[in-house]
Amino acid sequence: MDRLTRNAIVISAIVLVLLALSLAWNRFGMTPRIWQLNELLQQDPVLAVYPYRFRAVLFINGVVTLTSPHESEVPIEPFLQAIEPDLAGKSADDPAMLAAQERFWKQEMRAIELMTSQPDVESVVWSLDRAWYHDHGVRLGQ
Repeated sequence: MDRLTRNAIVISAIVLVLLALSLAWNRFGMTPRIWQLNELLQQDPVLAVYPYRFRAVLFINGVVTLTSPHESEVPIEPFLQAIEPDLAGKSADDPAMLAAQERFWKQEMRAIELMTSQPDVESVVWSLDRAWYHDHGVRLGQ
């Protein structure tokens, strides 16, 4: 058997195994845990009414990484002004802006509670959702 034929057989076998695993996941309900966590986030009635969708992007050793439009080095005001246009031009200490921040913090806390209610989730870490800012035309940083 020449080298090209052997490589073609090996690659075909790998593709066949991956296809079989994919079908087994769908047929026997063996969905990856990250998909299950995202489904929990999507189906939660409290999170469903908020304009931002939290997503689980990584789950390793009991730690789930969720996306968020806020991080310590990024101010929250541009995000809030994007989801609530009536906040445009208001300062960070405006009562309407403070109320919007409070609503956002409650959503983040709900996402944390939902994730940590799972027996295999020990903690949550946040990852800045740069894609959300890009998709909504909001510039980050300087």
